[in-house]
Amino acid sequence: MSRANQARGGEVANHIDQAIAAMLDEYRGNDWMLNEHWPLNEPHVRLMIADVMARFPPGPNVRLLDVGCFNGYISFLFKHLGYHVTGTDVCELEDRRAIFEKAGIEFESSNLNDAEPFKHLAAEQFDIVIIAQVIEHILSHPLGLIRSLADTMRTGGLMILTTPNPATLMNAIRVLRGRSLLWGTNDFIDHPKFERGEIISQGEIHYREYTSAELRHMLEGAGLRVELSRYLGLGDSSTQSPLKKLVKNNPLSKTLTSYRLLASNHYFLARKV
Repeated sequence: MSRANQARGGEVANHIDQAIAAMLDEYRGNDWMLNEHWPLNEPHVRLMIADVMARFPPGPNVRLLDVGCFNGYISFLFKHLGYHVTGTDVCELEDRRAIFEKAGIEFESSNLNDAEPFKHLAAEQFDIVIIAQVIEHILSHPLGLIRSLADTMRTGGLMILTTPNPATLMNAIRVLRGRSLLWGTNDFIDHPKFERGEIISQGEIHYREYTSAELRHMLEGAGLRVELSRYLGLGDSSTQSPLKKLVKNNPLSKTLTSYRLLASNHYFLARKV
């Protein structure tokens, strides 16, 4: 690698670290975010950032849609990196609204279980769509959601999709022990799914988790071409035991969690063709 490329790589890495530091400062009052959610998801988010920046360098005309944006931290990161960002979710959060207004991030309300959740958005306007840890919460029509998102993407646009991987050794052990595989099963049992004729968004429930082949079927069924698929593990959080942290940070463990049986998550890149 030339010195110029090394210098450029160092500048990009520094820019990413600055964006992450700014995000952590913005959410400094949220202990759960800082001590639990971010440490677990940091490896995935850093990979997303690297993949997006390698394909679409930042610029005010490069448009990114953050689907199911939750508290807005992914939107904030990409805005700080220099992208034109729109977040979308069904819930209205006051803290997120304040962060978005200050950062200049657009917001579109959407119920992802609607038949056409993005029909109000102009077609072919986004270069990048991120749908991270969302598809497992969709009850109505997962393929319909991905198709609706694909309609908002420009030709050549990139979709990043992450979701839990159910085909693991740990899940096989759970079955043998007579335990449920899906997150939020008691909530599924206890609460209605419809209100006034519409599906209620239930972020606490995983309605379905998908194999790699099923996700490929979903993306290709929406007219997207899968560019890359891989398996990933999670990071470690402050609530985990020292032994679990030690195991997770072992280089061998990091290698093993890139294989299906030991990986907690799917990571897909797909292009609109």
